[in-house]
Amino acid sequence: MSEKQRLDALIDFLPQKPPSRYVDHVLEVEFQKRVCGTVCFGAEHRIFAGHLPEEPLVPGVVIIEALAQIAGIALTGEQGAPIRGYLAEAGPVRFLRTVSPDEVIRLEAEVEQAFGAFVRFAVAASVGDEAVAKGRITVARRD
Repeated sequence: MSEKQRLDALIDFLPQKPPSRYVDHVLEVEFQKRVCGTVCFGAEHRIFAGHLPEEPLVPGVVIIEALAQIAGIALTGEQGAPIRGYLAEAGPVRFLRTVSPDEVIRLEAEVEQAFGAFVRFAVAASVGDEAVAKGRITVARRD
């Protein structure tokens, strides 16, 4: 198995399944520390149905969910295990530009603090060199 396949296999540990899984590829991971990946929503993706039909945009809530999912991958561990947890807090998160269909979004999450069952992440999303969103989210682990 190649390194790319090994990293992408981590996505299968997410509890979300298509079409509600919003991570396409894992690019880098330091377990329990940081993770980076990507997602791209094609023009035909269901998130665009009825969402600004004249000017389809990736909804901000979907970007937050994608960031939460990539953060969850950082919590899997070397051996891999299904992730059990949920998004406990989102914010503050700032949106700095819109995202159109077919743009590749780079997702990054880095652990800032772990306290009990909760892990706070600094998160960022970008397209190319342009920042899309940045902020913090907290994931609550369920073991």
